[in-house]
Amino acid sequence: MEKNPLLEKLKKGEKVAGFFFNSGTVVSLEVLGQLGFDFAVIDAEHCQYDFHQIEEFIRAAEYRGLLPIVRTVDCSRNYILKTLDLGAMGLFLPFIKTADEVRQAINYAKYPPVGERGLGHAHKVAYGRDPIVLTGRTEDYLEWANENTLVIPQCETVQAVENIEEILAVKGVAGIFIGPYDLSISMGIPTQFDHPKFKDTVERVRAACIEAGKFVLTMGMTPEDAQRKFDQGFSGVLATDTFFLTKAAKAYIDAINELRK
Repeated sequence: MEKNPLLEKLKKGEKVAGFFFNSGTVVSLEVLGQLGFDFAVIDAEHCQYDFHQIEEFIRAAEYRGLLPIVRTVDCSRNYILKTLDLGAMGLFLPFIKTADEVRQAINYAKYPPVGERGLGHAHKVAYGRDPIVLTGRTEDYLEWANENTLVIPQCETVQAVENIEEILAVKGVAGIFIGPYDLSISMGIPTQFDHPKFKDTVERVRAACIEAGKFVLTMGMTPEDAQRKFDQGFSGVLATDTFFLTKAAKAYIDAINELRK
């Protein structure tokens, strides 16, 4: 089975770019999948996506060469297990505060000996028809899945920052996503991203990730913002598909309105 291409790029030190998928149609995901992004984060936390929709989005992403990641509704066994069975190659875990929460999520997301994930002959093993299953090499599949399934806690609370070193030390954590909006709110300085206290906090988390040998992602809503984050040492950036839509549509209609004057 192929290695996780996003993980391989990150191991080589390459910068990656993805987006949160909020617009909720297979067509929009396929369109974006043709443009050169590395991954899509299907945002089940903030969108009303059920498992059937998530399955369709994962297959659309795969079809267009996008690595499918899901931002989960919660960190329950049921949700993590089903999302991975549908084919997600990574999970963003929202509102994490402690290493114990991460440890439990890892337990659900990883097969033995790392965790206790249950084996289902689902999408990733062609419903039991993949050669890795048919030839009886189940151990090889379990090892592959453990190595290539990314578990990415979100650092978006003061408590997560306080526990970041312990969180990063949990076996199975691939990297961290710093959620700047909720983190700034948790700190009592909503969206004040230039506040010295916020900058120092983000740098503490970023430096801890690098020290632990883990990648670190955050928002980069514009190319200029992304460049700043890359210069600061971030491994990758994300924007949102709805931001792309509104920015492009506004530029178009503004230009049309100028023509109509």
